[in-house]
Amino acid sequence: MAEIVAAMSAELELVTEVLSDAIHEHLHELDDDLRAMTGRSVRANLGLILTMLREGNAPASAVAPEEARAYVREYVRRGIGLDVLQRAYRTAQAALSRLVLDRLRAKTDDPDHLVELVGFFNDFLFAWVEELERQLLDVYLREREQWVRSAAAVRAAEVRALLDGSRADLPAASRRLGYELEREHLAYVIWSADDEADGGDRHALFGEMERLATAAAEALGAHGALTVPLGRHLACWAGLQPGADTARLAALGGSAQLRIALGTPGAGVEGFCRSHREAMLARRVARLGRGRGASTPFADVSLDALATHDVEEAQRFVARELGPLAGDDDAARRMSATLRVFLEEGSSYVRAGRRLAVHANTIAYRVHRAEELLGHPVAQRQLELRVALRLARLVRDPRPAS
Repeated sequence: MAEIVAAMSAELELVTEVLSDAIHEHLHELDDDLRAMTGRSVRANLGLILTMLREGNAPASAVAPEEARAYVREYVRRGIGLDVLQRAYRTAQAALSRLVLDRLRAKTDDPDHLVELVGFFNDFLFAWVEELERQLLDVYLREREQWVRSAAAVRAAEVRALLDGSRADLPAASRRLGYELEREHLAYVIWSADDEADGGDRHALFGEMERLATAAAEALGAHGALTVPLGRHLACWAGLQPGADTARLAALGGSAQLRIALGTPGAGVEGFCRSHREAMLARRVARLGRGRGASTPFADVSLDALATHDVEEAQRFVARELGPLAGDDDAARRMSATLRVFLEEGSSYVRAGRRLAVHANTIAYRVHRAEELLGHPVAQRQLELRVALRLARLVRDPRPAS
């Protein structure tokens, strides 16, 4: 057992990933937006388990790590039930037990010895999870009591009901939100490029998000603005005046870590919901592309959102169409970037060279080399090629949508 503990300690990140994947595969209530926090909680818990086993500590002496407590508080803020948290821990417990069993089988073929080891580990893990659940239940209930009393919780519940299509009394909903729903809206979401912030830092961060949301509404000359924390981001709506110039928001930016994604204008509660869905899709594309700008309008990335709905399939499409040009090395990136600009400039070596600040002959050489790597002229399958080149910037080694 000591050997297995040492080996798993050395592979902490890999085991964390396996357990986190198991949780998100089995619990449909958890979205990708929560995955980074799941990973931090799993890593902290797993590190504690291995340390206690190594030092021979009793499971009853476990103290829930701060990462696990922050994870519980996030469940409350997202309106996720306590039963889901318990299922997350049971799922990770079962996955960890399977990993340890596989390693024990590789260590001994003595059935009596194996039964003794498995019994020891499962007894320890069951008691450890039981102790942590007892502590985290207190955290959940205290956080929930504070949350349900807050105005933010009331607005969040009202907005979730609207987005789910379960709120019919719109005048009453407008009064509770302090925001008129029967008008034209523009939805936008604000989030932080730094997903590590929590606790006091989180409070300050949401204050910055609120200030950016207000600045956005002022830039639009909005009738009013609604802001609601939903998970790790701030969901916002601005009531538009006739002729409002939404393009002004494209240049709006906050601090170095804040990002904003925009939907397109829509009228009434249907427009309220659709514009928000578009803003969330734009956010997903922005995060997939690792934040190339402070703001991301849905109108600019609607094709990217559609084509990356299934990221793995998008990766396979890029690999099929681009072959060696889909690589992550500098040469492949330079070649694919040149080819993308060349096609965007109407297959003009001169215009592409001007845009990339290189000689037209250099563009011609790179295009010729790209055709050799593709195995066909760029004039063939040009639509597929242009889409693949566009997607390549998003799906090369994508990070999870934390």
